[in-house]
Amino acid sequence: MITQRAQARADKDWAAADRIRDAIAAAGITLEDTPAGTHWSIDG
Repeated sequence: MITQRAQARADKDWAAADRIRDAIAAAGITLEDTPAGTHWSIDG
């Protein structure tokens, strides 16, 4: 899903990127977008 979100962001499909981010967050994973790319961590 992180790869799909990255592609949505590259395509400037912000709505899809937001939906994917929300689904990832619901699974207990935090995403952090940085200039070097997206980093993720498991909440808990």
